[in-house]
Amino acid sequence: MATQEQHTSMKSVEHSDGSGFRLPVIWTRTLGELTLSYVPDAGVDMIPTRVYPASAEEDWHPHRTHMTEAGHLPMGCGALLVERGGTRLLIDAGHGRISGEDLEHFQHAFGHVRDLPESLAALGVDPAELEMVAFTHFHGDHTGWARPDAVEDPRSLFTKARWMVGKGELESVAPGDGPVLAGQDERSVIVADGTEIADGIRAWSLPGHTPGHTAWILDTGDGREVVAFGDAMHSPVQVQHPDWEVVLDTDREEAERSRRRLVDYLSRDGVYGFGVHFADQQLGTVDGSGRWRPWNDATDATAP
Repeated sequence: MATQEQHTSMKSVEHSDGSGFRLPVIWTRTLGELTLSYVPDAGVDMIPTRVYPASAEEDWHPHRTHMTEAGHLPMGCGALLVERGGTRLLIDAGHGRISGEDLEHFQHAFGHVRDLPESLAALGVDPAELEMVAFTHFHGDHTGWARPDAVEDPRSLFTKARWMVGKGELESVAPGDGPVLAGQDERSVIVADGTEIADGIRAWSLPGHTPGHTAWILDTGDGREVVAFGDAMHSPVQVQHPDWEVVLDTDREEAERSRRRLVDYLSRDGVYGFGVHFADQQLGTVDGSGRWRPWNDATDATAP
């Protein structure tokens, strides 16, 4: 396996036991020809048994390392900046403007509220210059800064970007709800399963959480792949419990099938995953024991 190259602009500080207590900060890593940067926007502590209604309190006892001391499950919200060759695009668009005060029944509290525009600026990225934003799905914590009301400019924060949208996702918007994205009809490009939207970046349909939920497979150029899988899984615990549906899954059986396909794919040699909600364990792989193994800067010389 090729030796990985790495640069970290800001690292999250992990506990010595590798637990996911902390929400992520900006980071940048390079794998072969691919450079990935996490762009934080918000963070929230979830109530585990409400996010995963099939689980019970005792089911979480073996997973305390993924929880806060108060027993909540931290999740980050943000976007992934992808750079390969002459291509630069964003996967998802963060949570958008939030006060942190309006909570869903499965949320305990917002752990922090960051500003995605400020995060992009810290990475030296002008959102007005991005030509593509690829969406995993249309939930509000993934479309935030691309919505028509995101900023004063009705074109959103990304004034000229085309929207890459998985087949079936536009049809999932209820009639009368209005557009999810700024200039939705004119700017959206419907992407079928397997379509390459740029060199080394292709769509993988993983429906169930929403009808058109789409992961994006990123080719590193040296024989490896990174799968940005959106909400196909919400925490590392789901790798061991693919039967645990998430409260917002629209089709629970199909979502479970997609999770099992994803876990199987991430178990292959040279295939890694990016879980946007995976607290500070976003980049990793599924090891031989069937568990999520996060990137560890100190010990991983050939894999994230």
